[in-house]
Formats: sequence, C-alpha cells, structure tokens
Amino acid sequence: MGAAVMKRAEMLMLSQWHELLRLRGDVLKTADPETIHDLRVASRRFRAMLGLFEPWLPPKTTARLKKNTRKLTRVLGGLRNIDEALIFFRERRTEVEAGEQLDALLAKKRPKELVRITKALTELDQNRQNRQVRKAAGRLTKKRKNARRHLDYFTATGTLLFRPIHKLLPIAPKRNKRDSRHALRIAIKKWRYFFEIMAPVLERDYSAILAQLKEYQTILGRMNDVAEFEALCRGLKLPKSEQSFVKVTLQAEDEQLLKQLTELIKKKPLVYTFPM
Repeated sequence: MGAAVMKRAEMLMLSQWHELLRLRGDVLKTADPETIHDLRVASRRFRAMLGLFEPWLPPKTTARLKKNTRKLTRVLGGLRNIDEALIFFRERRTEVEAGEQLDALLAKKRPKELVRITKALTELDQNRQNRQVRKAAGRLTKKRKNARRHLDYFTATGTLLFRPIHKLLPIAPKRNKRDSRHALRIAIKKWRYFFEIMAPVLERDYSAILAQLKEYQTILGRMNDVAEFEALCRGLKLPKSEQSFVKVTLQAEDEQLLKQLTELIKKKPLVYTFPM
C-alpha cells in the first residue's frame, strides 16, 4: 500500500507541474485574465505539494523549486488585483461618470504588469526546472517507507493545518480583526490544498469538506480583495468624489461580507476531519 500511495503522489506531482507549464504557455500566447488566475492557483498548488511531500524530497532541489514557484505566484498577483478591481468597481458604478478616472488609472497600470509577467515567464528556465521536478518526484518512490508511517505523517499534517483554523474561527467575525480574517483565509486555503492533494493520493472522496472550505474561501477571498483594492487605490491620484466612491463602495462590501462570514460560521462551523 505504501508504494502505491507514493507512486500516486509522484504521478500527481508531475501532472501538476505539467499543468503549470501548459498554463504558462497559454498566458504567453493570450494574456487572458482567467488563464493568468489559473496559473497563479496552479503555482500555489504545486508549492503546497512540495511542502506536503518535503520529507521525501531532496532538500536543495525542493528549496529551489519552492523559491522559484513563490516568485511566480507573486509576480502574477499584481495583474490579478488590477483585473479584479476593474471588474469590481465597474459593476458598482451607479452613474456613467462615477469612477471614470479610477477606471482609466487602473487600466493604465495593466500593460506594465503584463510586461513584468511576460518577462518572468519568458525567463523561466523550463528545461532546468523540468529536471529538478523529475528528480524530486522520483524520490517519492525511491525512498519508500511503510504505509503506516505515510498515513501517520498525513494525519499529523492534517491536524497541524487545522490548528490555526480552530484558533481563528471564534475571532474572525469581530469587526476589528481584519488581520485574523486574513490569517484564517490563508489557513483555510492550505487545508483545502491538503485535501485536494490527498484525495487522489489516498483515493478518497473529500468532496464534502472541500465544498465547505470553498464557501469559506470565497467569502474570505473577497474580503482580502477589499483590502487589496484599498491598497491599490491608495496609490492613485483620484478626485475627491471618486475617493469617496471608492471608500463608500469598499466599506459597504466589507460590511456585507462580514455578515456573510458570521452567518456561515454559525450555520456551518468547521470541525476537524480527515477520514482515511
């Protein structure tokens, strides 16, 4: 059983890496916003996989892969925030004139971010990183341990990932705890990636807990967007009328999302689970 588990882990790591490379190629061809978002998510999932399987991977190779993947995730973030901000404010404009300059200034930032992304993706040494990924993935089956140790490790990791969620859930609905909500968002995302990886590796169905985590992540992700949009707009030279439009719009959104989060925690509280 242990060998079969780790063989599936090896195949999943290679598959995830090939998907990341496919999306990289698509972004270079089209610069499509959705594809850019998918590439950013794929880079996070691959980094989560490296972290989860790290005890079996070559340390130096893994460290280099994690560093390069983290850089990729970060370089994609700026354009994603601009695109989401454009959509968000356009949907909430009540008058034709409201947010006109905001829209123009945000759109003006997009080409510069796209140049940064294209440069980073073009400079990615695909052949070298392919060799590094194959080397890392191959260790999953070469350094075998018995099945019980595999399962013990995965159980301990799942428990460890849930701890910050358990700690932050009671605090998150408090109005002045934005930092706690940010930390909860990251903790839930990590736990979700854990289940997404474990499902094919252990051949288990975790769709119920994944659906619940997605509900939380959707609300907390939108709350994080509010914070990102605030920071993005803070650097723009806007007339007072549009500054007011931004402030009122973001405050209303944050208030509504806080209510939704509070209700979700009451109705569907997260509890630890990891059936094997």
